[in-house]
Amino acid sequence: MAATKPDAPPTVSVVVPTIGRAVLAEVVGRAVEQDAFEVIVVADAKGDRVREVLRARGLDTDPRVRVVDGPGDGAAIARQTGVDVATGDIVLLLDDDVVPAPGLVAGHRAAHEFVPNRVVVGYLPVAPERVRRSVTASIYSADYETECCLIDEHPDLVLLALWGGNVSLRRADCERVPQAVDGFKRLLLEDTEFGLRCSRAGMVGVFDRNLAAVHHHDQSVDGFLAVAVRQAQASAILHAQYSGFTLLPAPTDGMPRVARAVLRVTNAPVIGPVVRAAITRTARRLGRGRPTRLRVRVVAFARVVVQVAAVPPRNGAS
Repeated sequence: MAATKPDAPPTVSVVVPTIGRAVLAEVVGRAVEQDAFEVIVVADAKGDRVREVLRARGLDTDPRVRVVDGPGDGAAIARQTGVDVATGDIVLLLDDDVVPAPGLVAGHRAAHEFVPNRVVVGYLPVAPERVRRSVTASIYSADYETECCLIDEHPDLVLLALWGGNVSLRRADCERVPQAVDGFKRLLLEDTEFGLRCSRAGMVGVFDRNLAAVHHHDQSVDGFLAVAVRQAQASAILHAQYSGFTLLPAPTDGMPRVARAVLRVTNAPVIGPVVRAAITRTARRLGRGRPTRLRVRVVAFARVVVQVAAVPPRNGAS
């Protein structure tokens, strides 16, 4: 049943899967301030910590804020847990490190009011202070902005390169396209896989830079490299499951000749593991400082090294 009267504007349920990051209170507080119909916080881990963060902001007593426990199966399943209990006409999915800018909730509501079958994707710039002080945030931000420019030029690619964290759908569409399927649970690139299924279901992706939220991306070099490996593995699965899916570039695309030569050495049978270890060790050391061109290049190259070691290029390319 819809949460609104026939002549009333659609209501928005905000779903936030979380592991208890400190910025969660800001995410939920901004959504409440923007008159979200309800904010469903899915504690997928550290439930006590999640409730403590909300309590410190006084959000635990707000009737619009609901905390439910997730199954601990990753962000996509946590989102689905929230979707399952949402009662608004529109579901806005926010990550727990994504702080809504003014007008975000109203903007997502307006984007769906008269147009069905939409997946509306908002803009997620990384917080400038994090880009200035973190090598990994600097690389992540550059990757994201590059992809946003690509989508600006080719709007039909929205669902083929879906970035989660600031996405809305009508609740009826959420019900017919679940957040995750059995074969892709607990893998990375769940957002991309979800977008591909939405595309298959005949939905239309819309990217709107005016629907902004600030991404407080925070990741150590170790975490950054570990995620890179899992992304490469998930990308290989996507290529296998979705024939013709070729949007995600190979890690080596655009790499200079010298870097390719070094990369080939990292795959040599005997010396390769030693060279890989030296590169990743250097990346961990340099990645602790503020971003410089050298530090960014070393950490970005280490990402390619671990990805290619985990999933060698298709057809033996390098």
